[in-house]
Amino acid sequence: MINLTQELKRGKVMIKSISFDLDDTLWPLMPNIMKAEEVTNEWIKENYPGTAKLLGTKDVIEIRDELIKNNPNLVNQISELRRLMFYELNIRAGYKKEESEEMAKEAFDIYFKGRNTVTFYDGVIDTLKLLKEKYSLGVVTNGNADLKIIGIDYLFDYCFSAADLNAHKPDPIMFEAVIDKTGLKANEICHIGDHPINDVKASLDFGMIPIWFNYEKQNFPLEEIQVAEFSDWSSLPNLIKSL
Repeated sequence: MINLTQELKRGKVMIKSISFDLDDTLWPLMPNIMKAEEVTNEWIKENYPGTAKLLGTKDVIEIRDELIKNNPNLVNQISELRRLMFYELNIRAGYKKEESEEMAKEAFDIYFKGRNTVTFYDGVIDTLKLLKEKYSLGVVTNGNADLKIIGIDYLFDYCFSAADLNAHKPDPIMFEAVIDKTGLKANEICHIGDHPINDVKASLDFGMIPIWFNYEKQNFPLEEIQVAEFSDWSSLPNLIKSL
């Protein structure tokens, strides 16, 4: 079993930067995704009733699978994937190309606004402001949240998404980008996220110091790793100090 606290004390490591996952770490993801899709679907029903009939059918999955088959990079370019899905769904419903291009753009804009309307976990903003006084802060995310639209870009010194790097966690490319940006050693960087594989194990394997955001207060599923964890954001600064 890997005991991170013992390893840190033995190596006398000083954390200089903290990278964060976003979705389900700074805010719960599904509520705003569901709301964004609901608002978008209502708009489609009002403006493209033919396309609305295809929502929730196998056509959506077929279109998604075909797009990724033809361009595997779309698994990382999830904004473009969604826009193309709107376009192809509209085409399948019988609308013309130019009209479908306009529809896809507007539908995606509506969706993206909702996707970036988030409700933070309690204590997130105050904690980030406090941590920023001592550490450089960054983002490593597989998602397509827009920090500027959300209004928290000023809190972060760097941000890497799957779309930026055409890769996604747990690929080490995501963490290599942080090293290149900060000029720090891997063990001088703490990575915080909710996913046991994509965040905790992946950053640990890369040599970083992982902390697990365990909002649901579950047992960590990987028995070979003993990891620092928190469920209350206000406790994070002291947890980091204790490492």
